[in-house]
Amino acid sequence: MNILFNDIYTIFWRELKRYKKSRSGVLIRLIQPAIWIIVIGNTFSGTQPLIQSVGFEGEYIEFMAPGVIILTAIFTSIFGGVNTLWDRRYGFMNKALSSPVSRSSIALGKMAAISLIAALQASLIIGIALAIGVSFPNPVMIAPIMAIVILFSLGFSGISVIVAATAKSQETFWGVINFLGMPLFMLSPALFPLELLPDWLAVIAKLNPVTYTVLLVRELMTGVSEGGIPVLLSLAVLVGFVFAMVALASYVFTREVNKPF
Repeated sequence: MNILFNDIYTIFWRELKRYKKSRSGVLIRLIQPAIWIIVIGNTFSGTQPLIQSVGFEGEYIEFMAPGVIILTAIFTSIFGGVNTLWDRRYGFMNKALSSPVSRSSIALGKMAAISLIAALQASLIIGIALAIGVSFPNPVMIAPIMAIVILFSLGFSGISVIVAATAKSQETFWGVINFLGMPLFMLSPALFPLELLPDWLAVIAKLNPVTYTVLLVRELMTGVSEGGIPVLLSLAVLVGFVFAMVALASYVFTREVNKPF
């Protein structure tokens, strides 16, 4: 077990060092969420009566801030698997596979690093939200929010690793990732309450793990419970999603990584 954790840590640390060198990438990945929270938040400020009709008394920008935090986590984690493609193309993966490091530890190390990076970038979005006036009634809740973001990002990094392990080209990877990322975000209560969605769309949204994560973060940030979904149910769905994705990613990566790229 100690060997497994050492192997995971080695890959994890390598991914963090790669991230540290990509300062321009950090800024680029922050642009879209920053635009969402600043521009879209003010553009839709006139919809405040709609969200008040379902029991949310704050400003619209406070309602959508949790969604933008999760948006940051989605795109940082789901794009993170592209490094696996580079590793396979430029030979690092062959070297790693010829070493005593287990294949599953490579996948787990990558996912752990991606999830931490996603949480770091989400924390920057929290800082932007506070700077533009989003209220945070209980700052102590920042710690559990970041824990949820890390957990959620671990699940989405699993999706990213699965796609990267099975994709035969960058075009395939980006096509699948773009197909998944934004639709999953939009099919959630990130921008508007579940109660305002059409019935058929609300049913689909309740099958989406993003929905439960947004509701968790929103309740921790604002204290407002939404959609009649208990916190324990949201947490159970999130944990189940993460365990399923981590297990599936480890299996798929171990099976696919030896195949010709």
